[in-house]
Amino acid sequence: MNVLCINTAFQTANLAVTSEEGEELVTLTAKHSETTLPSIEKMLENLKLAPKDLDCICINIGPGSFTGIRVGLALVRGFSAANSKLKFVKVNSMELIAKEYGGGTFTTVLNALSGRFYVAEFIDGKMVKEPYLTAEIKAKNTVGLIQENLDFVKHKVEVETRTFLDLCLEKVKNGEFVSASELEPMYLRKSQAEENLQGLRVEKLTQRYLNDVYEISKQEFEDGWTYKMFEDELLEPNRFSYCVTENGRVLSFINVLECEGENGREYNILNIASKVKNSGYATKLIEEVLARAKREGIVNVWLEVDAKNERAIKLYTKLGFKQIATRKKYYKNGNDALILRKEV
Repeated sequence: MNVLCINTAFQTANLAVTSEEGEELVTLTAKHSETTLPSIEKMLENLKLAPKDLDCICINIGPGSFTGIRVGLALVRGFSAANSKLKFVKVNSMELIAKEYGGGTFTTVLNALSGRFYVAEFIDGKMVKEPYLTAEIKAKNTVGLIQENLDFVKHKVEVETRTFLDLCLEKVKNGEFVSASELEPMYLRKSQAEENLQGLRVEKLTQRYLNDVYEISKQEFEDGWTYKMFEDELLEPNRFSYCVTENGRVLSFINVLECEGENGREYNILNIASKVKNSGYATKLIEEVLARAKREGIVNVWLEVDAKNERAIKLYTKLGFKQIATRKKYYKNGNDALILRKEV
């Protein structure tokens, strides 16, 4: 049987073709929309196959990258239109990650952005709970992708194209075929663009949110503020705070001081922290502060950051902040503090 396998749901794409003449395996690392079809055409050519010679296509339907999933399914529909005898097999991202990891009891995790995650639960290597969307991960034995680099994930794997091919062939052997109409993307949530219009809110930090804020601060900082300090912050006339919330839960917060600088009024970002790393919440809050600064005639916004906090420095640099000074051994751990500033 001539089988084409397509996984474009991750940052790294896995493509495989197998036939009686041999097999071709390819891994792509960028621009799936541009590189996937030419790669498949080359693989078929190497095996002296034409699209009409294919007997089956196996496709990863997600969850994962919305764009990547669309690319893969569009290719399947194109091949289907040119070959009416094609059979189809679908896999999902969670069983693929589990296949790479191996047996045991664990929970697979993929970043769904906005502080949420796609998860599925496995016992003895078998999926016992279908993929679903959640904002909280309670499982301890978690498995995710190396490329996503989620801090809390215990085991990180890189899905090999050989693993993907093996999973596809297992399903073909077991006769797990589906119709073309059953090849629906497993999104589990709306696209990022759609979600930006609903659900998440940036709002003024008030007393009702202080418990959540304090817990996030304790998680993020060894020597963070006390609950009383956050409480007092709300009463200061020259300070303001925002938070990102969803369904009454705080996901991220920021505290800002308005002060007089050499050239006019300035904003000093005192505190910023998110419940989940790489969630995009910090960016959202800083952009809110910058927008307010522009409205209020603020000349610049500045902050201090640990010189070894590469993740934060990268974020601030991306948002246009530049280093203007260094405070040697500023933090209790002995690290320097970088003073970063952005002119408004």
